[in-house]
Amino acid sequence: MMKLPNDTFDIILANKFNSPLYQQVVDNLKDYGWNVRFLDEVMFIDKYKCLLTHLYLGGNTCEEGSIVSRIVSILLLSINKILLKSKINKIFPIKKQYMQKILGYYNIKFMYGADSGVEKYHEYKNDYNEAYDLFFCHGPRDSNITKELFHKPVFQMGYPRYDSYFKKEGDPSAKEFLLNKYSCNKNKKTILWICTVNIYFSTIETYSSAMETFLKDYNIIVRPHPLEIDPQYSRFNQKVLDIVSSGIFILNDNAYQDMTELYLISDFVVCDYGGSIFSAMYMDKRIILLNHKNVYKDTVTSTSTSMEAREYLPSINEDEIDKLSRYLSDEECWIEADKKRDVARTYFFGDSRGDSAIGVANYLSKIIAEK
Repeated sequence: MMKLPNDTFDIILANKFNSPLYQQVVDNLKDYGWNVRFLDEVMFIDKYKCLLTHLYLGGNTCEEGSIVSRIVSILLLSINKILLKSKINKIFPIKKQYMQKILGYYNIKFMYGADSGVEKYHEYKNDYNEAYDLFFCHGPRDSNITKELFHKPVFQMGYPRYDSYFKKEGDPSAKEFLLNKYSCNKNKKTILWICTVNIYFSTIETYSSAMETFLKDYNIIVRPHPLEIDPQYSRFNQKVLDIVSSGIFILNDNAYQDMTELYLISDFVVCDYGGSIFSAMYMDKRIILLNHKNVYKDTVTSTSTSMEAREYLPSINEDEIDKLSRYLSDEECWIEADKKRDVARTYFFGDSRGDSAIGVANYLSKIIAEK
């Protein structure tokens, strides 16, 4: 096993993290002895042999830039600002290199979650993903989708962020400690309710009354999507904030939450669409999916592997709460469901189970040594 020495890499954060609001994030990273830098400190100054990123941070072309093209871009940007202030309805298009092409000689995309699909890759309506030389995927399914779309090499890494789950799984003392930490009654089973955010629907709004009926027998930890409960974002939903802040459920809205802790204490994971399905599947949790009739208005979600997962996992509609009740209370419902989930886990993740971070470090070391 290999570990990357701390002096061989930098952690680069978006400029927004250079503020007191995110100081905890920066301090947590520095506690590991890692060198933390911000985008403004490195753009057009440093270029890395290997750059591992997962976010779109602007740009619209993979074309190589030059000093002349950068000067032209700055001039056009200044002209556009003047035109905007003068209320002249004309804007000059500006070519901007993707950040990855500016900062990295060899670019790797670290997939943010296993929820995949053609429309998800094309969400930015440009050739952004062509900026990458290699994709780090979670398993066989998203690897195949990536290879078919971009004809680029892939590496199946598993889920490094959840390595610690497998080290603590089955430790009753760890579970008891965490149940107390998150204000759960240890004599009840625990439901972790995780919801995505969508402009067309909210499953928290739709299912909150039904979920409330299970509080007598279960701890219910609700974890809303941050974009849905923070007024600074366009997808903020006041009704959702009112529901989760009412004290009815155990609210978890910690932006820095170690999700492995919540998965360790959950007996069931109730979710709707997006990466939470696959996180729970990776850790082999009993999953119940909540459907929403408006999902088909969203072409990104409705064509993603979130829908494919429903071929293997139990899902319910708004008028099927009795079905949800059976899955929560009747062990026999899981005899077949557990088998199908095992098939799904292999289909999406292969045999990956822990030690993913070490695998990634080893592979990165190999790439760097060859460059």
